[in-house]
Amino acid sequence: MLNFDITTLHNEYKNRTISPVEVLEWLYARIDRFSGLNAYVTVCKEEALQQAKKAEELFKKETDHNILLGIPIGLKDLIHTKGIRTTMGSGAYKDFIPTEDAEVVKKIKATGSVLVGKQNTHELAYGTTGDDSFFGPMKNPYNTNKIAGGSSGGSASATAANLCWASLGTDTSGSVRIPSALCGVVGMKPTQGKINNSGIQPLSWSMDTVGPITRTVLDNAIIFDAISGLLGSSQSVSRKLKEYPLRSLNDKKLGIPTSYFYENVDVEVKRKVMDAIKVFESLGATILEVDLDIPEMDQAMEISSAIDRAEAYLIHQSIANDYNNLLGNETRRRILHGAEYRAYEHILAKQLKSKLTAKYKQAFDTVDAIITPTVPILSTDVGADTVIIDGSTQSVRSALMRFTFFANYIGIPGMTMPCGKAENGLPIGVQLLGHWDHEEVLYLIAYELETALHLSKELSIV
Repeated sequence: MLNFDITTLHNEYKNRTISPVEVLEWLYARIDRFSGLNAYVTVCKEEALQQAKKAEELFKKETDHNILLGIPIGLKDLIHTKGIRTTMGSGAYKDFIPTEDAEVVKKIKATGSVLVGKQNTHELAYGTTGDDSFFGPMKNPYNTNKIAGGSSGGSASATAANLCWASLGTDTSGSVRIPSALCGVVGMKPTQGKINNSGIQPLSWSMDTVGPITRTVLDNAIIFDAISGLLGSSQSVSRKLKEYPLRSLNDKKLGIPTSYFYENVDVEVKRKVMDAIKVFESLGATILEVDLDIPEMDQAMEISSAIDRAEAYLIHQSIANDYNNLLGNETRRRILHGAEYRAYEHILAKQLKSKLTAKYKQAFDTVDAIITPTVPILSTDVGADTVIIDGSTQSVRSALMRFTFFANYIGIPGMTMPCGKAENGLPIGVQLLGHWDHEEVLYLIAYELETALHLSKELSIV
């Protein structure tokens, strides 16, 4: 079952060579075996067994079924689940039990999927490393001394280690794509507003979005279709991928930024991303340089934080100011820092957003997607605060989000997929950025690269 994608598992169910209950039992044994990854906070064995039994009965009937029927899926522990605790990775919410499901959970449940459990997250999703949770750090399945990334670290680690068939994470500055890149899986951050965030604990109203994490591009498209309400329709991305005859990328133009995105990057990361670009070119894609530079480029991440950090303070000020709860000190400090931003800084952030939006619109007039490294570094040691890149010491947290936050800031879709491994065995991700509402284009391009590199098998965890 380790190499089964969603479609293969679905066909096994249909042929009744294996049952959803058998898969679930195998999966929970595996979760116990790999408990050291600390990927799950809560497993929903009783509820999941009921769902698996229901799916099993449905497969005994000779009718067509939703492709996600009986497929085990995990949820980041930021996504509300009715009657199942949702901790946000924080001691302040360790006993919180929602009374309603998030909208995406309702959509996933409607497919007949099996909800395996709630996956560990950086506290309140306020971090890129994934090693600051009330329930302990999330570990990278390729090397448990290394971080899984954040904030959706538990979701990426669980997916990579075959502890579920897919996960739902959330992305505010890269929190789906960063851990997906570090753990060698596929992660999609959709266009801002494309997916209903209702029932998901917010960090920043302006930048939050939910997104799927999977082992393959097609699996990712299937989950994207489910949470966007397209699954089963003629407009579904996964249906188009299945019908898509693998061919060259002769009709695609891919943009390579002339500055910033390829600077201060680990040598091995840059090499693998450049190799991926050569594969795109060999498939017929036209590679063009694009100018995304603005005078404030090096300060863009700091300037933009006036929006998301101020919003984080407004959302979490009550628990941050209550020193009697179990909120972590670092998370509390970050939340309270959001109160220090001034009105003019918020205005500057809005102005910069407009300027960057215009730049990217101009770029997408000439290219179908922009190709960059997802993160400029390999996964670092758990607890490390700094990393050396080209002889310069940098903050791990800032380095990890340096290339991902732009997609959240201006609202475009961003996707990461594995493009190889470093000499030490750690995965490396390539990021595809697309025009607003052009997720389908990113999936098609990623599907071609994945097929050409056969990476879904190379990167599987035993």
